[in-house]
Amino acid sequence: MSSFNLKHYTEEEVNRVFGFPSTRNLFCQRSPVLGVCDAGQKMEAIRSYMHSTMDLYEKVYDSLSSEEAFYVLPIHKLRHPLIFYYGHTACFYINKLCAAGLSARINPRFEETFAVGVDEMSWDDLNEGHYDWPSVEEVTEYRRAVRRHLDDMIVSGKYSLHLPLTFASSTQNADNSFWWVILMGIEHERIHVETASVHVRELPLRYVKPSTGTFWKACQEVSFSAPANELVEVVGGAVSVGRAPNSVLYGWDCDYSDGNYTINVASFKASKYLVSNAEFLTFMKAGGYTTQRYWDEEGWKWVQWRRPNCPWFWVRDESRPGGYALRLQTELVDLPWNWPCEINNLEARAFCNFKGEETGKRIRMLTEAEWLLLWDRYVGKDQTVWDVAPGNLNLEHFHSSCPVDKFSHGPFFDIVGNVWQHCETPVYPYPGFQVHPFYDDFSMPTFDGMHACMKGGAWVSTGNEATRDARFAFRRHFFQYIGLRYVEGDLVSKEDHFLNVLGLDPAVDANVDANYRPSFCDIPNGFAGIADFVMNQFRCHAKTDPKRALDFACGAGRISFELTSMFDQVVGSDFSARFLIPAYAVSERGIYGYSVLLTSTSEREKRTITSSGYRWNSTRERAVFFQADPTNLHSHMKDFSLVLCWNAFDRGCNPAAIVPHMLSRLVTGGLLIIGFETGECEIVTGQVERQCEMLSKQDTLREAEVFQLLGGEAAVDRIGGPFEISVAFPVSVSAAKLKRVHLCVYRRK
Repeated sequence: MSSFNLKHYTEEEVNRVFGFPSTRNLFCQRSPVLGVCDAGQKMEAIRSYMHSTMDLYEKVYDSLSSEEAFYVLPIHKLRHPLIFYYGHTACFYINKLCAAGLSARINPRFEETFAVGVDEMSWDDLNEGHYDWPSVEEVTEYRRAVRRHLDDMIVSGKYSLHLPLTFASSTQNADNSFWWVILMGIEHERIHVETASVHVRELPLRYVKPSTGTFWKACQEVSFSAPANELVEVVGGAVSVGRAPNSVLYGWDCDYSDGNYTINVASFKASKYLVSNAEFLTFMKAGGYTTQRYWDEEGWKWVQWRRPNCPWFWVRDESRPGGYALRLQTELVDLPWNWPCEINNLEARAFCNFKGEETGKRIRMLTEAEWLLLWDRYVGKDQTVWDVAPGNLNLEHFHSSCPVDKFSHGPFFDIVGNVWQHCETPVYPYPGFQVHPFYDDFSMPTFDGMHACMKGGAWVSTGNEATRDARFAFRRHFFQYIGLRYVEGDLVSKEDHFLNVLGLDPAVDANVDANYRPSFCDIPNGFAGIADFVMNQFRCHAKTDPKRALDFACGAGRISFELTSMFDQVVGSDFSARFLIPAYAVSERGIYGYSVLLTSTSEREKRTITSSGYRWNSTRERAVFFQADPTNLHSHMKDFSLVLCWNAFDRGCNPAAIVPHMLSRLVTGGLLIIGFETGECEIVTGQVERQCEMLSKQDTLREAEVFQLLGGEAAVDRIGGPFEISVAFPVSVSAAKLKRVHLCVYRRK
């Protein structure tokens, strides 16, 4: 095989082109502290941190041996090929800057193709037929262009840095927004240093080069035995949970609490070491993978599906000591029995059940709060004040796992680092949780009880990931660098740690209520009314068959579902995955719970949607849902017989660009139905007069403007005059905002 080398910036080129000293150490970085200090120096520190992060990320891809390696689907087919992630972290910066109104696009095609990553949600589009991946060379040049663009924006002096910069102040003005987005892009890329390296580890060895320079500096401390584990008493106590709102470290929205959230942790016993490969072997020898009683329902379904007989990164090889090899990033090595065993959350739960049966004790994974107590007692210093990382963390010691008895913390080992630690606790919103407007679907989709929290970081965890308050979550069957510290302690339930999310996202709840409430006062449901109008117009005026329909800004999906009675496929799409959560739930399970505000008490009351009560219940599987930008739709979102876009213009940063883009995805003879708001008013139960205040011309697009944006008579036929409908958007049980909407119908020539 001929030598394959990527043409991204080398470290030497970065130092020369962007004016950095040659002494940058990519493997000993610290997160910028955003407290009061010299703003100019801090701006330069952030610029250096950004370039170092890009350098580090690209080193992951330097280990690939051929261009073909970028396009190989992972064996489990739960993620995109690596070409996606190579472009994804660069386009993330641009997409977030665009969302904040701070930048133009560099390559709209790439910024659509590489936009949405994967957490195995339904809106995560894993249909590879939908993607026409660009070449590696094209993506490399795109990464270089993005790097230059970001550096130019930083050094231009246009955006001042106002310190302290916090989550709360991050959107106060354009300056703060710019720097927060840059930090968001940096920390996002550092997450993908970790996840992409797992992807490389899963590739067949023919696609990776042997150990690449100093980057994959695997630990050489290997033993064919491991220390015997034991349970160590931990006296309970109170822990402060969550990053404070005024924290001067960058954090993701799920990291933050209201600053007053405390959990009283009962006394427990925790394993001295992480579970080693040798200790996990006892589970295997006891028939762990074939004994149903060790597994919960989800775990046993996974066993039946995957048929595992050993951990994911073990390779059966009778020629090796112990009969197994361990796959590292670029090589197979004799299985180190004294390294931590990397398992998913389902396996961790099964091992705990096995261990409990073996010992007669109540064994489980630790909780998030128990881990915090261990950190407070035995680590105590966060990443920004380390002299040296106190564990196998932050790429400072090894570029692999290491022995479980290498790094001590009081009577324990590996409280931080080596591998992440599975928690009993599902990730949940802390008191005071708020979504960040520039990444409003980072955490919300994970608050479903199906994403398990993990704490502590791994050898490759850097930046925000290496701090006390970082918390990440994956679906329970996903593999990362995650292991297990087990606990003997009181039983815990999901309800003990998973706060009631009723009313957590009032905007989404209000959208669901508007979609599905049968009527408000005597006003029929406007979403159902729009769907009926749209289908009637299509019957009367379309010159094509009802094959595919697009419902943009679909929110909770009512119109999308209604259209399934006519169209073979309906694509519902929205700016944010948050608003798609209810639509997905109704599509998959036929049921979704939400809340409404009780005006009299200011409390929230649960309501439930059940699809069986609607005429479209038997056809709802025809609806699919994707997150998308209405000015830059996914390339597979095309050839529609109908496009409906009526609730998007007050949410889009460039309304005039939406209209022609929607037309471009329509077939000849298909209908484009554009709706714009012409008036609104507040109404309450029992109110008689509902005269809506007219909106001024600058508040909304007008029909004449829409017609011109579409290309006028040369491009479309006008179908009749505007149709007016009133749509109620409830804000509580007894109050609503009533919007008057004009729908204009055009047929593409």
